Amino acid sequence: MNFNEYQAAALRTAKPDTLVGHLVHASLGLASLGLATEVKRMARYDKVMTPEMRQHMIEELGDTLWYIALAANGLGTTMEQMAITNIEKLKQRFPGEFTTDAAEARADKGGLSPTES
Repeated sequence: MNFNEYQAAALRTAKPDTLVGHLVHASLGLASLGLATEVKRMARYDKVMTPEMRQHMIEELGDTLWYIALAANGLGTTMEQMAITNIEKLKQRFPGEFTTDAAEARADKGGLSPTES
């Protein structure tokens, strides 16, 4: 399945709404996902990842895809186009591999700091 096929299948389950309504729903959904809860339990409370925790995180990441599909629809674009645009940005920012210097230089933003772009 590619991104466009996923987006079409995901949007079949979206509540009929305005484009702005889809953006609101997606934003609130992304902000309330439980993935961070499981990661926090492992990182801060020294919990070992159980099969149930792993499955929960996989489900939460799947929900993330659904919210991204909804947000893309609200913006009048596709997940595929967003993925292509993101990779192009990363190629500019990191011509080779990740380096802290390249991350801070933000070549894709003309060298602007994160607060300026």
